[in-house]
Amino acid sequence: MTTSTRQARRTATATRPKTTARPRTTPRRVLPWWLLAAVALAVAAAITGLSLLTDGGARRQATAPTPSPSPTAVIATIDGQTIPVREFALYLAQERSATFTHFQNTFGAQDGPHFWTTSYGGSTPTDYIKKQALADVTRTTVQQQLAHHYGLLADPSYATFLLNWTKENQRRQQAVAAHQVIYGPVQYTEANYFDYVLSNLTFDLEKKLADAHVITTDDKALRAYYTAHKSDFRRAKKSGAVSLTSPNGSTPITTPPFAQVRKQVKQAYLDDRYKAKVTQLVRSARVAVAHGTFQAVTVN
Repeated sequence: MTTSTRQARRTATATRPKTTARPRTTPRRVLPWWLLAAVALAVAAAITGLSLLTDGGARRQATAPTPSPSPTAVIATIDGQTIPVREFALYLAQERSATFTHFQNTFGAQDGPHFWTTSYGGSTPTDYIKKQALADVTRTTVQQQLAHHYGLLADPSYATFLLNWTKENQRRQQAVAAHQVIYGPVQYTEANYFDYVLSNLTFDLEKKLADAHVITTDDKALRAYYTAHKSDFRRAKKSGAVSLTSPNGSTPITTPPFAQVRKQVKQAYLDDRYKAKVTQLVRSARVAVAHGTFQAVTVN
């Protein structure tokens, strides 16, 4: 190759335009179908697990122990009169002994930490005692309303009872401080004062119903009652009485003539007629139970 030829080639190479290098394109990888399916299953499992955890938490929250209701919460309404939990608790306390005796004698139940929540014959002692307490408070409430109707009780509400209880204890405390004579305890408990008030109210109400001729106490009614209940008025033998032999055959017993026991007959008759009147009112009473509050009340 001559010198002129080599020189011409170098000139041509120097004048050739430069080209820009293109970036190398990496081909896109396609994931296999089985790997996509595996990822989808993993995501679904994660979502399901989260759902179960959320649902489990909701269930635990739903089954969490219900807090005890407030003492002023209404547990029932009887003929329009509201019954607070605090009043209902009095009747629960009164029925405790009888409830235990019932389950002990009927099912052989023994006292223990789970006594009140154990089912015996399809019912727990808690269910039983609540039912008894509701019957008791219904009977008392219809009497209070009857007394209110006849002007013997200004306000039958439990709130007023608590106010009167507080005032009575204050009065007794002041009387003792002043060295005055008082009858009964220096201080009433809530339950004792309730029994005291109800006992006096029953006595006054019986008399009021007799005076109003709601309960008839004429001689015809009293003699009929005496004849049907002669055994209730037997006593030690006295002159002029019909003599009977006692069960053991040693001491004679008698049934006094009506005139001798008329006062006792009248009181017994009044007691029976009064109980019958109250029972009639209980049967017709409109009782509405606040089931949420009723179920939330615990017994232990």
